Amino acid sequence: MLWFQRADWSAVCVRSGTVAAVLALLVCGGCGEDRPRAYPTKGRVIFSDGTPVKLGTVELLSQNHDTTASGKIGEDGSFVLGTYTSDDGAPEGNHKVIVLQMIINDGFIKHSEDHGAPVDPAYASLQSTPLTAKVEAKENNEVELIVQPASRR
Repeated sequence: MLWFQRADWSAVCVRSGTVAAVLALLVCGGCGEDRPRAYPTKGRVIFSDGTPVKLGTVELLSQNHDTTASGKIGEDGSFVLGTYTSDDGAPEGNHKVIVLQMIINDGFIKHSEDHGAPVDPAYASLQSTPLTAKVEAKENNEVELIVQPASRR
């Protein structure tokens, strides 16, 4: 009799576990569904003379949602944005844009490739960047970002 009670208790536990798993799926099944949809977005970062920015990262901070889309700048100035994956795009709406670069020039290392001119540091801060971009709810958004080079001292 005791063994049978254990078997019944196990069955109850298994059923309870199944019920708990189903409830968890129902509750969390919608997790992530409330996040804003990302729309494919690509573009170029160029200096005002048309020369491409060859190095860095572009970040778009949504003014409508709590999201940031980012993309690596290629040697031709091109980038592809990603919010939830590396290339899914950016949410619809207006965005503040920053261009970040990490160029170390200590005078000791001789670089074998040209990294191009550095971007003015004002573009690297949300407080000082003049750049904005608008992403629309469509399958092909293109953004052109025009920046100024850093002043030589």
